[in-house]
Amino acid sequence: MLAASRKAIINTVSKATYTTAATANALQFTTAANGVKVASSQEPGQAVSLAVVINGGSRAESGKNAGVAHYLKNYGFKNNTNRTAFRISREAELAGGVLSSNLSHETLVYSAEFLKDDVELFAELLGDVVSKQKYQEHEFIDVANQTIGESANAYADSEVRAIEVAHQTAFRTGLGNSIFAKPTSHVNNAAVKAFAQELFTKGNIALVGTGIDHEYLQTLAETYFNLPLGQLSLPATQYYGGDSRVESGSKNNQYVVAYEGAALNTSEYAALQVLRYALGGDVNIKNTEGSGLLSQAAMKFTEGTHMKAFNMGYSDAGLFGIQVTSDSATNTGVAIAAAVEQLKAATKNLSGDNFNKALAQAKYATTAGFQTRLDRLETLGAQALYSGKNISASEYAAAVSKVSASDVAKVAEKLSKSKPTTVALGDLSNLPYADSISL
Repeated sequence: MLAASRKAIINTVSKATYTTAATANALQFTTAANGVKVASSQEPGQAVSLAVVINGGSRAESGKNAGVAHYLKNYGFKNNTNRTAFRISREAELAGGVLSSNLSHETLVYSAEFLKDDVELFAELLGDVVSKQKYQEHEFIDVANQTIGESANAYADSEVRAIEVAHQTAFRTGLGNSIFAKPTSHVNNAAVKAFAQELFTKGNIALVGTGIDHEYLQTLAETYFNLPLGQLSLPATQYYGGDSRVESGSKNNQYVVAYEGAALNTSEYAALQVLRYALGGDVNIKNTEGSGLLSQAAMKFTEGTHMKAFNMGYSDAGLFGIQVTSDSATNTGVAIAAAVEQLKAATKNLSGDNFNKALAQAKYATTAGFQTRLDRLETLGAQALYSGKNISASEYAAAVSKVSASDVAKVAEKLSKSKPTTVALGDLSNLPYADSISL
């Protein structure tokens, strides 16, 4: 994850043009003259943000370079032909800015948060990341150590590990590729550089800004993002399902039962969001049992047993399921059976109170995903790359509002008829096999 001075922005664009637009949170999507997609959200205040969102997270990896996306994420803001890593860090600090990088199954994001007067500096810094990185062998040592450390921390969390295994079991490749490089990864510096050259092309990135005038942002894209032609083409996602069992010394046993979900921005995904909150399992108030049907079911077990639903949507697929965590392997088997019964119960129309509560929680979760600048940057970038439609938080909430109880029952019924994905992680001698549970 050294220029003598910053290049001046095109003279025809006045810096006055990036003042905040009168319409708060107005969204704009265009494509710059050089092919880079540009998205902006107009917001008040002197603090602004900028990000390069790249199509191709871990999904873009092939079997031979598994883990390479994680390494590339950590190559951000290293030595490039304009600046050393030290100078990048120093200039960002002097400007009061914060640089970061993030990797998901479908996107790689380099971002910056800073004060409005320094837009040009941070645009150049981000442009250099995707166009002028050196990928030096001695830097790869630090990148590898950071990557290994992040992976170790992630896989030490049994909940995270179980979800990653669920993706691999459900999709095998593509979305099945883990976000975290595995200890068995054989990635080298040449592989990272080759992967970057495949991803960092004009048609494969979006420059996204919040609080920055759209025309000015488009000019920045044309000035600092001089990239080769190209656009990544990935095969459509195929859902397989299956059963995986992983022995683990973690004190918490994990069991996941998942099904083929729905892609983002679809009516089925909105209905699944309501179902996800009807099942619930999240603790919204400290020192309470949590909300939803799964929380009610979990109360029948020991204090160390928890159940929760999840709904993960991607550009062309989704994964919906239930995750049970327990400090007792024996309890885990009984608990997962109880959790599956709750899902089956949801195939019938939810009661008025349960449905209304789930609908309200789903609407809140939808809008909460836009609350931080980094969330908005990544969401807008993904919209620009995958759909080309600028969908606001209110439009997402409106889509959820249209969901009826019968819609939820319909998607729950569809889930129950699809091939399940199951993951048992922990003390396998006591965790049940998938065929012993009534799915």
